[in-house]
Amino acid sequence: MPALGATFESIIARVQATMPDEARLKCEWLTSHILGCSRLELSARKDQSLSASQVRQIEAGAARLAAGEPLQYILGEAEFMGRVFICDRRALIPRPETEQLTAWMLEETSLWQNKAPIIADVGAGGGCIVISLALERPQGRYIATDTSAAALALARENAARHGVEPRIRFVACDLLSAAAPITTFQHSAECWNVVTADSTTLASLDAVVSNPPYVRAADWAHLDQGVRDFEPRAALDGGPDGLAIIRRLMAQSFRALKPGGVFFLEIGEDQGTAVMELARAAGFRESQMRPDLAGKDRMVRAVK
Repeated sequence: MPALGATFESIIARVQATMPDEARLKCEWLTSHILGCSRLELSARKDQSLSASQVRQIEAGAARLAAGEPLQYILGEAEFMGRVFICDRRALIPRPETEQLTAWMLEETSLWQNKAPIIADVGAGGGCIVISLALERPQGRYIATDTSAAALALARENAARHGVEPRIRFVACDLLSAAAPITTFQHSAECWNVVTADSTTLASLDAVVSNPPYVRAADWAHLDQGVRDFEPRAALDGGPDGLAIIRRLMAQSFRALKPGGVFFLEIGEDQGTAVMELARAAGFRESQMRPDLAGKDRMVRAVK
């Protein structure tokens, strides 16, 4: 049977053609995942014989890497705020900026002083934000919306994996169109059951959070191959100016939030000024930006 060392070097040579700077690291992650060991163990195990099944899995994964597919989709999982989530092409791969957005929201003292705040994650995708909030702040009542039924199914799987599915209501709808009428949650032994009010009762949410589509349509062709060819376009394409979804969501969020409610939003690195103006136009009385780890303004907080 082939040894690990020889197999590993052969897949690096294959992957380097498309990603010369990251081939070794990604091949290490791939191989250690398949073998069930840490990356640091690989060098010590280079003489280990591999089974035919292990070789097939490693080579198949390497072929996907060489084709430009993101490592997280190949592994079927990604880390977010220290927890492992199921990750596949039904939703975006979670990113550090979204972790920062979630962490900022967790700092919102006035929100979490409420006995049972109602919070909507709009465009929830795989559910990383809403599930992380539910784990960190179990007193909250959570709604996850998305236009994609497939993405919501993934979010449900992740919520079940982390034990919070009964406390999140998953709603297939456009932005907040079907979530805003929710006014109260009734507690049962197993879950929080939603009581839906008349659709004219809109000011019902204590907070809204979203990582919406904000890529300009004209910029699509210039994105990294892994993003452009594998991640869902509907979760990224923000229309001609990148603000088409944000513009509608800003207005809907203002209507849906209670007075004093907060809106947290991830944005593109050059959209801060435009988004702050949209917040003012929508009626938000207070807004601020926060930079990401690279110092670029990527997050907005606004208060009704």
